Amino acid sequence: MLEQVAEGVAICFAPASMARYYARPDLSWVPLTDVDPLRVALAWVAGADTPLVRGFAGVVRELSAQTG
Repeated sequence: MLEQVAEGVAICFAPASMARYYARPDLSWVPLTDVDPLRVALAWVAGADTPLVRGFAGVVRELSAQTG
């Protein structure tokens, strides 16, 4: 995807973290400021509430609190 953007044949909407991680001289990262932030939800199937699922959900909550 980023190769196509660098070639000038595509654009990509991406989180700000990608601009930091994929800093390249052939890409320009332009903030999109006139839209509402994207919301993401984490869900799982009823009855699948295992320690692994609860641990993963805890990590997601922790990371979202740090960035949000």
